[in-house]
Amino acid sequence: MEMRTRLFNELEALASAFHDQEEELRILQSLKQDQNIRSRSISEEEDRAMEALNALEIDTHTFGEESHLVTKQCSDVMGEIDALSKVQLSSIPFHIDVDWGEGVRTQSVGRYPTINNLRLAYRVNQKAGLGRKEICAAWNQAAQLITFTSGLNPSFSSSNVRIIPLSYPCAKIVFEGQSVHNLGWEALDGEDESPHVPSLSITLFLALLSELSDHIINASERNGALYASTSPPFPMTTTSIDSVDVTCLGGTDTASWSSVVFCIAVNLRWLSQLVLPSDVRQVII
Repeated sequence: MEMRTRLFNELEALASAFHDQEEELRILQSLKQDQNIRSRSISEEEDRAMEALNALEIDTHTFGEESHLVTKQCSDVMGEIDALSKVQLSSIPFHIDVDWGEGVRTQSVGRYPTINNLRLAYRVNQKAGLGRKEICAAWNQAAQLITFTSGLNPSFSSSNVRIIPLSYPCAKIVFEGQSVHNLGWEALDGEDESPHVPSLSITLFLALLSELSDHIINASERNGALYASTSPPFPMTTTSIDSVDVTCLGGTDTASWSSVVFCIAVNLRWLSQLVLPSDVRQVII
């Protein structure tokens, strides 16, 4: 009887121990599952971190390349600035002639204002031997004078007109940063184009000349540096000169446009006398 009781007690003890072990195993399995979940989460975090690190390395490499390019561009610009600083612009002459003596040119051939001995005109004149090449070159010189004078007045900025003087075969005028107009002809040979300079280009040139002149006059008055003549010989606005509204002129009105060009040349001479040193100006009177 005692043997049976002892065995029964041992069995109960074993059953209780088994139950405890089973409960502990369940707890361990639950902990393992939690650890697996945390491990997967940490692994995913590591993957994202590695992706971010790879993206950062790519961005760093790209930044390094862009930085190298910017550094090279800056170096090139500094080289150009250094080269430009050695150019003596004061050696550039602008000879402007708007006066004629008796018999200088016959009326049948025509009289033209000149800049650096190039005739500034509205249209070609075969009788006078005046072709597109000379007219384009003359307007190019006029464009350079405007550009040079603008450079002497860094505070000046045209509202919507920009000029490009050193283009071939003719100077260009950019209007409102969108449209480009030829201050002459795109082709120097051939008869398929108009015989005259585009009237819109001359209109834009006049607008730029008027804005630049007004800026210089206003700046000189503010600074107290009054000149002997602070008004151009021919009064002008962005759309008119000598009371002629150029926006109302037709392209075939050669006489009126030629008069406009003459007035522009006279005001260019006035502008050069106003702001340029005498060794640059070299105006022929």
